[in-house]
Amino acid sequence: MNSRNTPKADPAWDNDDDDTVTPRVEQIGVQSVEIAGHILKTLASFDGPQTLSALSAAAGLSSAKVHRYLVSLIRGGFVEQSAVDGRYDFGGATRFIGRVAMNRLDIVRIGTPLLSKLRDELQETVFMGVWTPQGPMVIEWFDIVRPVSVILRPGSILPLHTSALGLICAAYLPPEIIDRALEAEAPQPLLRSRRLAKSKQTELVAQIRQSGFSVVQGDLINGLDAVAVPVLNHRQELVACLAAVGTSGPFDISASGRVVRALKGAASRFAQSLG
Repeated sequence: MNSRNTPKADPAWDNDDDDTVTPRVEQIGVQSVEIAGHILKTLASFDGPQTLSALSAAAGLSSAKVHRYLVSLIRGGFVEQSAVDGRYDFGGATRFIGRVAMNRLDIVRIGTPLLSKLRDELQETVFMGVWTPQGPMVIEWFDIVRPVSVILRPGSILPLHTSALGLICAAYLPPEIIDRALEAEAPQPLLRSRRLAKSKQTELVAQIRQSGFSVVQGDLINGLDAVAVPVLNHRQELVACLAAVGTSGPFDISASGRVVRALKGAASRFAQSLG
């Protein structure tokens, strides 16, 4: 029978050698692009440059097939091969795309809908903060009407040791960054500020990292408590902070309470959106 007239299921991967063919059920695309993307994602799963045999084994493809794709990826600048040991790693084109993708990643765009949902769920004031050269900064704020006036707004710089946001930064940023920030920290007339002794700071940082959240009880603004949690990227680096503020007493600051659970859940979804 003429193979040209034999109907075939459209494969998920091309079958130009002995690799297994899997029938495609979604919309037909360009198979070679999908395989190239699969190889690049496999390369990204390693900690560093890899040999052809290691890369092909992890990708589940033959060495011959992977080599053919690597040749094209090298020509396009997406992969580089070391002249010393022959290992493969990402090329300039891939690094450029990665930088552009990261630059387009808008923390506010991702965090704003999460904050809005948190405010509605908790019926408490919530905000998002990030670390800046000036210190811990509030970048988004969703308020509710409360008897105690909250003077914080986007752009506010908070103290390191008397704000929930500041404590998260102190716990998850390198100590040398925090030490320099403490030296430059200027008291703000409308916010309480104090410095912890080194031993107390070390103890508190360890506690925050173990529990995954920070708490202040009237430390920053009299009559208000706050809880904050970190948003960490895939390298466990601090990207942002989510926090909730409530009236001292009724506001639930317990480790197993609904505020901490809701904040941690939102932070987890935030981290997933970061990739």
